[in-house]
Amino acid sequence: MICPNCAREMNRQMKMKRILATIGVVILGAVSFHAVAATPPAATRMLPMPLLQRCDVVQAAGVRMEAQVPEAGMVLCEKDPRRPALWYAPSASRTLEDGTVQIWYQRVNKEETSYADQRTLCLGEIRNGSWALPAVQPGSPAWGGANNVVMIRSPHRPTWGGFNVFQIVADRAGLAMLYWDQPGPTGEAGALRAVSRDGRSWEKLPGAVFTEHNDAFCLLRVGDEYLAYQTALEPWPDKPVADNIGKLKRVISLRASPDLKTWSLQQPLLAPDARDAPDAEFYLFKVFRYGHGYAGLIMKYYADPAKPGKHSAILRHELAVSEDGRTWQRPYRDTELGFWSYADPFPVNGRMHFATWKDGALATVACEQDRLVAVTGEGSFSTPPFARPKNGIALNADASQGWIETTLCDRGGKPASGVDSQRIEGIEGTSIPLPWKHNELPEECSLRIRLGGGAKVYCVAEQSIRTIQ
Repeated sequence: MICPNCAREMNRQMKMKRILATIGVVILGAVSFHAVAATPPAATRMLPMPLLQRCDVVQAAGVRMEAQVPEAGMVLCEKDPRRPALWYAPSASRTLEDGTVQIWYQRVNKEETSYADQRTLCLGEIRNGSWALPAVQPGSPAWGGANNVVMIRSPHRPTWGGFNVFQIVADRAGLAMLYWDQPGPTGEAGALRAVSRDGRSWEKLPGAVFTEHNDAFCLLRVGDEYLAYQTALEPWPDKPVADNIGKLKRVISLRASPDLKTWSLQQPLLAPDARDAPDAEFYLFKVFRYGHGYAGLIMKYYADPAKPGKHSAILRHELAVSEDGRTWQRPYRDTELGFWSYADPFPVNGRMHFATWKDGALATVACEQDRLVAVTGEGSFSTPPFARPKNGIALNADASQGWIETTLCDRGGKPASGVDSQRIEGIEGTSIPLPWKHNELPEECSLRIRLGGGAKVYCVAEQSIRTIQ
């Protein structure tokens, strides 16, 4: 949380310059392709191959890529009318080998008697499609029920922010966490570390690893490197409406670490540009792997003119894309996603869910697997080359309205000999089989896809038992 008392300090510490020039053709929140363009050879991929950004669509004409808006999913913790100050903030998630989904979330209730109980990190699990609170400690917490508290805050009041964030990644010894709290009776609040083997019992490690504001960041592990996408503040003397942090602007910075202990300095990454609203700020940025690249959720913030000097509740949400997690494009800036989450998406019953908070409840939004972006329009495109799948090729697509015609090609885009193109009409599914035999597939394949009438293609996948819906 951003503290107004520290605005002067941040104005002195932070001297960032806005640097971003976003990339991509944007028409009504979509990447549009009007003519076939020559494309350099692409590396051979493995299936599944969700379509997310320009590099996923080759030699395209007459089609566009559109971000899809998830719909309401599951209610995990309902709003409690007996506790009006209670709310939940999901922080992290992971899927175990048996399909169990673990979700770490913050339980926040400023009306709890004990300071330690006002903010606690808790664990919930989805097993066989049902939500449950595991008893990770004996006895009951102050509010009753199973004691699913896995971490409590420092007893010392933070100099900035609060017990917050809780980003969890897989580590060599199990799980590692980066969170924000006060490390002791003296010193600055900052990012702290904790480790766990099972996600239930956590060992806090001493010392803050960085203290530069803000207590709003997301963590991503890329190979042997960790990336932290951290909100930073830069001076904004002409800010249209001064809110709780005064004349400062929230932007996104990037810092890197080889071990979660030693971190590079904050470097500017994302900031509003001339095409954003003049009062826009970037409050948070969540990044996760998606297909052969990275997807990012930007939380855009706008100070409320009706509430000068106060924190605003005016938010918008945008999907950004990247090939490497460092250079970002904003082709879907005009599509309002309607949600944001600290936690990675997770599968439940074949659908992709995001844990969110809404009106005091812990809930999810969901879409069918690999359906964040669709290719649609009246035209054609090719896929990058991919290795011949063992079980045949399938499309994750919607041709309930319109049609899709698919031609099997080699990696260079030359149609395969001896096989016919396949036309799909009047069906929708996450694994619509294309009936080419394994021995008819080139060792390295690509597809040429024509479509029209409102049909959508989301992903090229390997055939599975979950076929036409």
